[in-house]
Amino acid sequence: MRIVSSTEKALRIEVDGAETWIQRRWLRKDGTLTAKGLESVQRAKAGEKKRPYVRVKYAEMRDISAKAVVVKCFNGDEAILPKSQIIEELDFSILVPQWLADKKPLQFKHKQIWI
Repeated sequence: MRIVSSTEKALRIEVDGAETWIQRRWLRKDGTLTAKGLESVQRAKAGEKKRPYVRVKYAEMRDISAKAVVVKCFNGDEAILPKSQIIEELDFSILVPQWLADKKPLQFKHKQIWI
């Protein structure tokens, strides 16, 4: 295990060619990893993505501030979304994180996209 970079609360480590971010508290004082740290390393080795997104096709999207947009779907659902959490696509659709889509009344496809 090799520490590639660090921040106040996290470490970027490399284990067997796989790099991942872990929380500092997941690294014990003796240099071994806790169960959560080992799980993170295993996910990195397997190449798993962390965040599921869902695709939302919209009828209209407009800015309401520098940080937020209003999205209106074809079925009439409307929601205010933070720009920092969405990914715009070219075909009149956006990718919304699953956790945010569960909280908002949006018409979305149920297939998850991992980014």
